[in-house]
Amino acid sequence: MNAGSRLNQRFLLWTSTALLSGAWLWAGAAHAKETLAERSERMQTEAIERMLGDGLCSSAVGAIKSGLAAKKPYIMLLAGNMYEEGLCVKPDWDKAAGLYMRAHEAGQRYAIQRLAAGYARPGRDNGMAIWWAARSGDQIAYPSRCIPAADPMNDQDGFNRALETMPPATFQSCVYLIGVVNELVSQVRYPRVALRNSVSGSFNMEFVPANGTITWTVDQLDVDENSRGAFYRNLANEELNNPREIRNSLVNYLKGKSNFALARYPRPAGDFAPDYVYRYRHIFLLEGW
Repeated sequence: MNAGSRLNQRFLLWTSTALLSGAWLWAGAAHAKETLAERSERMQTEAIERMLGDGLCSSAVGAIKSGLAAKKPYIMLLAGNMYEEGLCVKPDWDKAAGLYMRAHEAGQRYAIQRLAAGYARPGRDNGMAIWWAARSGDQIAYPSRCIPAADPMNDQDGFNRALETMPPATFQSCVYLIGVVNELVSQVRYPRVALRNSVSGSFNMEFVPANGTITWTVDQLDVDENSRGAFYRNLANEELNNPREIRNSLVNYLKGKSNFALARYPRPAGDFAPDYVYRYRHIFLLEGW
């Protein structure tokens, strides 16, 4: 596509809503209620991630090749991440983007977010970050000035003209916001410590693009003392035997993910008002065994 000069176990339910300051409201939800097939793919993905963490590159690459041959969307996404980050392979954004696109076409729900986040990184075709963000529908909300009114698929010329006439400071601000938000949302999963110990709740995020800060506050927190998590708390594992770590596992996890996202995207001078706040709510919800 040529887009002009700017375009170069338990059932787990994860839901999210985002609110923008003023009268602007966006609400969306993504659910991760696992089928047996999804659970199998998740376990395969986690096994490959452990190989990558242990430096077992030959085994990881072999498993990726098998998963790609089987056309598994989760594996396509992981393979894209390997090429984007240079994990056991030479970094290659074009290959990463191609794999993310394949994952998107195969129905992987985080693929558009990975594409928007990836294209928003410095030195890449930042206009494509806005193009993919515009294709995300109601998955994530953005300020109206960041997304051209023209349809990115059916009116590409109109979309390109809108990007070309967007003030540079606005363009840079929007790319920054799209990058940080999509990086964060696409990487968040249910952390294992919280899952094993039946920690759930909702958390409110405030992102101030003008100064590049993200803060999290606890809206609701629940720890089920009578759940299967009690079994894990009795294991000889220091991390799981630390009640404070367990209770704070979700908010600390979110803080870590947001810190990583902020570090990845240099804050531009941009034109966001100092009091502009992007508000987002993340909900970790567990439903019965």
